[in-house]
Amino acid sequence: MTDDLVTPHPVCEHLGIDDQARRAAYRHWLYEPLLPEDIAAIRAHLKQERALGDERFQAMVAKALGPPVAVRRSGRPRVERV
Repeated sequence: MTDDLVTPHPVCEHLGIDDQARRAAYRHWLYEPLLPEDIAAIRAHLKQERALGDERFQAMVAKALGPPVAVRRSGRPRVERV
């Protein structure tokens, strides 16, 4: 089934030579287990309600929403003594 209003994303087009191969590659990617460090990053971002993504994406979110988007260390900020 095709829809004239839907344009396939170029990344999706590179997953395979035809629709069946692209669907199989996408399905394989979805079922691939996450690495422990990815799970930790997801949990940290969810806990602090922060945007998860690369620096460019985080900068775009910060510009659009205002509040900080990066995950902060737990606890109070350190005060530098002079």
